Amino acid sequence: MTRHIFLPDDTCAVSVGAHAVADALRTESRERNVSIELIRNGSRGMCWLEPMVEVDLEGQRHAFGPMTPGDVPELFEGGFSETHGKYIGPTEKVPYLAKQTRITFARVGVVDPLSPEAYEAHGGIVGLRRALSMCPEEIVDVVTDSGLRGRGGAAFPAGIKWRTVLEAPGDMKYIACNADEGDSGTFSDRMLMEGDPFCLIEGMVIAGLAVGATQGYIYLRSEYPLAHQKLNAAIEIANE
Repeated sequence: MTRHIFLPDDTCAVSVGAHAVADALRTESRERNVSIELIRNGSRGMCWLEPMVEVDLEGQRHAFGPMTPGDVPELFEGGFSETHGKYIGPTEKVPYLAKQTRITFARVGVVDPLSPEAYEAHGGIVGLRRALSMCPEEIVDVVTDSGLRGRGGAAFPAGIKWRTVLEAPGDMKYIACNADEGDSGTFSDRMLMEGDPFCLIEGMVIAGLAVGATQGYIYLRSEYPLAHQKLNAAIEIANE
């Protein structure tokens, strides 16, 4: 039996030792001859519990944290059970998560960010497939009617912005994604890029189909090296 273990490969988790915990998990599994599949997911957003290890037990993920390499042997000795000193409980029942309805972040922390199969299994590509069956005007109408607004402070209606670009003359149009996220203390864009990069790529492709753009650019701040790495890997996979 292979035990599925999740550990974030996210800036927050990595900054407090997630890679060292990952090494300890691999070493312990080899020494104990216990088969594991270590999935480096995005962060659930509970930074005070990072590095947070999740273990799939009978189809339900259970959380342990904040974990250190020294906490790993006890995890195996106790059979990944609630007897561990860092046991938190079923992840989805943690109060911080239980009271939330996640839409943009529905996959973040849940899936392997660079697995297109996991992305599709959790609702990805549905919007793109629908957009490919529609003309640009229909896509813009759907976005306008949905009331979708930008995620920045202005909350500008996306449909109006897209229609303006669609109706603007020009032989060459572009999609520009502002991923600088310069507002102080704001990290939601980083978490999305590191935890669900295909979501950003799919959104840009749909926007391109809607307005007639054939090229896109992502403007990313230099302080986000892990997001840069994840996006480049995801773009390469998406191209394939």
